[in-house]
Amino acid sequence: MTEGRSEEISPARAAEIRLRARLAVVERAAWFGFVEAMRARPAETQGFIAAERTRCRDGFASGAWAKDLTAAERALLGEEVDQGLAQLVEDARAEIGEDV
Repeated sequence: MTEGRSEEISPARAAEIRLRARLAVVERAAWFGFVEAMRARPAETQGFIAAERTRCRDGFASGAWAKDLTAAERALLGEEVDQGLAQLVEDARAEIGEDV
């Protein structure tokens, strides 16, 4: 596993890297499914994401979600999720060759 590396990786850092790798795998699998949904049913898929953006904005803004965070932290999280969902649609539209 460490072949070719001249430096050691601490167990804590290795755990972080493994979690990061798992996230990357999940992202790639989700991306594949999202692009396929955009190809098969673009209007419905974009409508679903638009509804989710609204749901997330409302959930984070109301404090009903992520109760362990402060209001400022929830606002930041909500903004990041909203921007991420918007970018997801743009990226998928570009991937399938739809005018963005």
